Amino acid sequence: ISFSPEGGRLAFGGTDKTARIISIQDGKELLKFDNHSDWVLATAFTVDGKRILSGSRDRAMKLIDASNGQFIDDINKLLEDILCMARHPKLDQAACGGAQGTPRIYKISDNQGRTAANNDVNLVREFERQPGPIYGIAFSPDGSLLAVGGVANEVRVYKTSDGSRAATLKGHEGAIFCVAFHPQRNEIVTAGYDGKVR
Repeated sequence: ISFSPEGGRLAFGGTDKTARIISIQDGKELLKFDNHSDWVLATAFTVDGKRILSGSRDRAMKLIDASNGQFIDDINKLLEDILCMARHPKLDQAACGGAQGTPRIYKISDNQGRTAANNDVNLVREFERQPGPIYGIAFSPDGSLLAVGGVANEVRVYKTSDGSRAATLKGHEGAIFCVAFHPQRNEIVTAGYDGKVR
């Protein structure tokens, strides 16, 4: 689920294989996108709010025109089920985590011939593989860090500039499903299988 940049719309995905946009003011559905073949588990608006990105268990991150629901392109090579996604706070880039456990950052743009060449031209950075599926991913407010949580009982924090690991947050008793950075302080909140928020 994600807010539009101006705060008036909400995008979300569901088990019915759709991504939708609704008006926050009156709850009216503004858009329904049904081009995925499996559950849609993540959405993100572009910086200008004119497009949305949806991530699905069908392995695709699909770029969609937010005004009319028209499919624009898959931005990624279809490598693994997309389980979570976060947009960079300042750039049209999205980080995703999936079933095989490799965090990646992609440019949110057309594939520029990716399908024909079977390449991954929008890939910005690939990070170290995690111990298993990734369920939570988040950028720091300035976009310099990326936090990743999943089936391992730790959260790993990486520098987006070079992919190096900046921190490992231990002490969890099971999988981590949510991670978020504090908007102003150098803190991360995590929540997971053990029912505790840290």
